[in-house]
Amino acid sequence: MRRYLARLQKKPDHHKRQFALLASATITLFIFGIWSLATFGVNTKVIAEENEVSPFQSLGSSLAASLEAFKSNFGKLKSGFGTVDFEAEYQEMKEGALDVYGR
Repeated sequence: MRRYLARLQKKPDHHKRQFALLASATITLFIFGIWSLATFGVNTKVIAEENEVSPFQSLGSSLAASLEAFKSNFGKLKSGFGTVDFEAEYQEMKEGALDVYGR
């Protein structure tokens, strides 16, 4: 290494600058690598398991659940309309309208 540095001293300035840039980049990369390992560590967790749900399966199950909820609410709405006496309501509105406008 001493011989290489002695030869480098005899070379032109642009060779010296290239060596300085290469050496500083190597040292910086080495320090960054150690820092990243110390900060983030080595991740040994299993990221994906074999029984992972695909996006299409997820979409299908959510659509099925939405449809089931819609059917349930529609059934409740239908049974709610069954308890209303539309004929009596209509007659009451008709009589009220005739009282306002006169017979």
